Amino acid sequence: LWPGTDYDTSVPSFEEVLGHAPGERIVTHAEMLTFLEALAKARPGQVRLFEYALSWEGRSLIYAVIGSAANLARLDEIRMHRQRLADPRVTTEEEARRLIESEPAITWLAYGVHGNEISSPDAGLFTAYHLLAARDDEIVDRILAETLVVIVPTQNPDGRERFVQANRMSAGLEPMSHPYAAERDEPWPGGRTNHYHFDLNRDWLALTQPETRGHVAAILEWFPQIVVDLHEMGGNSTYYFAPEAVPYNPHITSSQREALEAYGRNNARWFDEYGFLYFTREVFDAFYPGYGASWPLFQGSIATTYEQASPRGLVIRREDGTDLHFRDAVRHHFVASIATAETTARNREKFLEDFWMYRHSAVTEGLY
Repeated sequence: LWPGTDYDTSVPSFEEVLGHAPGERIVTHAEMLTFLEALAKARPGQVRLFEYALSWEGRSLIYAVIGSAANLARLDEIRMHRQRLADPRVTTEEEARRLIESEPAITWLAYGVHGNEISSPDAGLFTAYHLLAARDDEIVDRILAETLVVIVPTQNPDGRERFVQANRMSAGLEPMSHPYAAERDEPWPGGRTNHYHFDLNRDWLALTQPETRGHVAAILEWFPQIVVDLHEMGGNSTYYFAPEAVPYNPHITSSQREALEAYGRNNARWFDEYGFLYFTREVFDAFYPGYGASWPLFQGSIATTYEQASPRGLVIRREDGTDLHFRDAVRHHFVASIATAETTARNREKFLEDFWMYRHSAVTEGLY
């Protein structure tokens, strides 16, 4: 998925744990947990797993925190320091400056909020593997040294299980690319929503669902510098990332817009390198503050959505006559994930300073 990478064989691969290469089969929620637990067992000093909620059907929602051994050894201290940086009522500017100079930035990658948007969770798993297993890789080494990467493999395990099981029951010996193939036909209510048919990507203000409440609480523990919500869209499209459509939400600050531009340009650099098609500025906006890709903006983070054309199965024939494979959708989300973490690492101090200034200005403005 990232050509030329030399992987440490002591870190278990997709094939060793799940029996197939990434993108060859759609991973279930239980398989996600199995794979991440295998990574944590192999690299206990570089990854820790946290449960943040239970779904309505009792499935565990977890996130993985990945970083260098030095940063993981002081994980609780980093979390405490981030809480102080987020509260200018108790933190002086001098202390904030020390934290900005010394602390890692945090990249928060949240996958699969819609259960039938299938490629991003598999990409999240391979992102974790790549960060832990890639050897002598300048980009990975810098990401691990300068940042923590938080991976939420799926935000909607109940919906994903509905989709995966329906897909597997309908599949034949070979995947069918026809848009109306049975393996692509989701029985009602489909996999998009959670157990109570609630769209979790509309719940970040109302907070009516345990999956969202737990996710929000976790973000407010860590105050990441960037939160990316990775989605899928119609199969005839390509790939979308920021900057968003104009006009912008007027409550997004100029520093946040500049950061979104920086993320978009680095994503574009890698997509150009690999020849992936993409677009920016069209269709998607950040006006509704109850999206997972907009609510964090108003806590001082940078937040955005990434959208990959969906095969809704292992392969789909598109209107232009080309085939979109699941493995390609996984790769696109994976490359975007690594590019995002790289941008955070290269702008660590600036993004931390921007976060502090946002929080400081919010308190100052509230006093007058």
